[in-house]
Amino acid sequence: MKKNFIQENTILDPENSSGRIKVEKLLGLLDEHPYKKDLIKSLSIEPIMDDYITIDYVDTIYSKIKKILTKYKRFNILAQTKHIDVYEKSIDGDDEIVFFFEEYAEDGVVGNKLDAISIYGAKNSFLDEYVMTKYANNLFKIGQPELARYNVQYFKSLASASDEYNKERNYRLLSDGENVFVRGIVSTQRYHEYGVDFAFVVAMIVLHENMKQNKGVEYEIRSAALNESKLDMIIAEKYTHDAGSFGHVSTAIKVSTNDLGNGSLNFTNVLRVLQKNLNGVYLMPRRDTIFENAPLIIPHSKKPENVFPMLNDMGFILNTSKDFVQELKSIKTIKNPDELRVKILFKLNNSRSSFKDIKTLSDIFSRRIDNEISNFTKLLEMCNKAEELNLEYDLKEKLRYIISDIILYGKARD
Repeated sequence: MKKNFIQENTILDPENSSGRIKVEKLLGLLDEHPYKKDLIKSLSIEPIMDDYITIDYVDTIYSKIKKILTKYKRFNILAQTKHIDVYEKSIDGDDEIVFFFEEYAEDGVVGNKLDAISIYGAKNSFLDEYVMTKYANNLFKIGQPELARYNVQYFKSLASASDEYNKERNYRLLSDGENVFVRGIVSTQRYHEYGVDFAFVVAMIVLHENMKQNKGVEYEIRSAALNESKLDMIIAEKYTHDAGSFGHVSTAIKVSTNDLGNGSLNFTNVLRVLQKNLNGVYLMPRRDTIFENAPLIIPHSKKPENVFPMLNDMGFILNTSKDFVQELKSIKTIKNPDELRVKILFKLNNSRSSFKDIKTLSDIFSRRIDNEISNFTKLLEMCNKAEELNLEYDLKEKLRYIISDIILYGKARD
């Protein structure tokens, strides 16, 4: 069941993309979204409804999100601990953890007897309330699900007897028409879901307005990994700048949202470093750099009325190429490219590394290069080959940070 909820990289095929979409059509993604009207008002979208947004692959990502919204219905329920059972059940040949809601409320209407399959970290979030996550997971692992359920039932009985143990939570659900899934558990009052659809629409509108205000600026979506709860997308400027030993670079915006747990909606500056006939390497400057690279982070605890002004003030993230180029030219670590290569290889082959068994990746960085700044381009070519490997999204993102930190700062963050 969990294979249905993998964050997948989207194929960006120029043969199947017009690279443009009407604003009015784009806004259609938010037809069921609670903040659509407020967003239109806050970003003054009404006068540009007939505009066409021209960003490479904007229509491709629109279609992918539209398909997801059609497949899944998102909804929330309120439920109390005393009305919830959690147990293991075989579904289509797989052992799944199931939440059984004896009673719940959806939009103020009381319902009864709802089964929902746990996905992502929902099970652990529930068990964390009783500091029994590790214990219960071990019981599931060794084939003792009834003993785990016995412990859940014990706390359920305590909740029935005392308000001290009876917690009301917001259970965030999905339905595909056949099954219902629990994808997250949050507080009842402080969680505001913005969503994959909201993040994509906001990003496209903001970049469209920036192109109108800064003639000559053009964007292309370079990568996008998404599912119904998570989006990670890199949108790069087409125009490049000479950055000395780094070659030609362009700034890019990394848009990410995670609707699970304590995730947030983020807009971050990144750099795309290009070599001839190659797709490019992405570098992620830290916040505490020569050039202040502060991301826009919108936690789900922030109320919509406080979010919209932030979306109207994203100028500090856009049009930053000159500042980044200046910082790149001041970096000293690139004088010793082979030392950087060795550090990357060590990080990949470390016994605790997620990459230690990916031979194709370690092979890329195994070949020694002369430790002269003139050979820095060879290291960048290695990084390009690593970027082009077909890795699961989470691994690719982790690899980008390792390469970025070692090249820019000489060592990877812990």
